[in-house]
Amino acid sequence: MTSSTSRVGVFSLACFLLIASASARPQLGDILGSVVSTFLENAVKTTEITIVDNYCVLSRSPYMKRFEVHYRADLKCPGWTTIVGKGRDHTNPTNSEMEAIKDFIRQALEKGLVTDEEAALYL
Repeated sequence: MTSSTSRVGVFSLACFLLIASASARPQLGDILGSVVSTFLENAVKTTEITIVDNYCVLSRSPYMKRFEVHYRADLKCPGWTTIVGKGRDHTNPTNSEMEAIKDFIRQALEKGLVTDEEAALYL
């Protein structure tokens, strides 16, 4: 067997192994779909919380900004006030939620809905 014949044999074997292993692996689309699904399940969030003994809803969602994921959050307390606390433009989801809570409390403090002592717990 010459060296070129042996190279062809090795190349053929390598191609066969690549094709066989590629068919056994999950497809790239399946992997990306799983990653995106997991991201969306964890990124979009709605939570019921209590602020100064009042029922509130904290919502968070992602958006893209300059090829980077950012988060926005809104805090509403429907049975108490029409104030909406907003947290925007954070790359950390928890920071967007905390900013929404602080924004809500600042507005509630300005309107006299909470005392300085109550507000201090959140600010």
